[in-house]
Amino acid sequence: MTAELPDFVALKMRYDNESFPTGARAELRRVAEPYDVALTPALYRLFPGQEPDDRHLRLAYLLPCCKHAAKAKSLGAQLAEAKIAEARILQVARAHAPLDMVQLRRLLAYVEPAVNWKEFGEMIWKWNKYQKRKFVEQFYIAKFTPAKGDKK
Repeated sequence: MTAELPDFVALKMRYDNESFPTGARAELRRVAEPYDVALTPALYRLFPGQEPDDRHLRLAYLLPCCKHAAKAKSLGAQLAEAKIAEARILQVARAHAPLDMVQLRRLLAYVEPAVNWKEFGEMIWKWNKYQKRKFVEQFYIAKFTPAKGDKK
């Protein structure tokens, strides 16, 4: 495993660039599960000269679902603001691969967030029980932080 992380923002820009084929974007939007991404030429266009593993599949699977915004709030905070039910957040966190990514993609499709791909990409790249916990914590911290002026 390489210690160096990919440039997730550059990856998102490559995907959004006009030179990336629209058919390839459509392939990634249509796949049903993360493992199906491996059977699309779009994956190999996104990661030229690389032998993709599960981390690459997760990134490519979620790439069509989120825009990039450098100053975006965490995904958990955006889902809390969108009034997503706690059960849906916990469903993502408790699910095992590939169902966790399928459930997360459904949430992203519903909310259509703009995320900071540097942070979001790293979370998806490292996706494990600690990243899931961080995701849940971000949600609950945002959900239960009192607004300014409210009494604690």
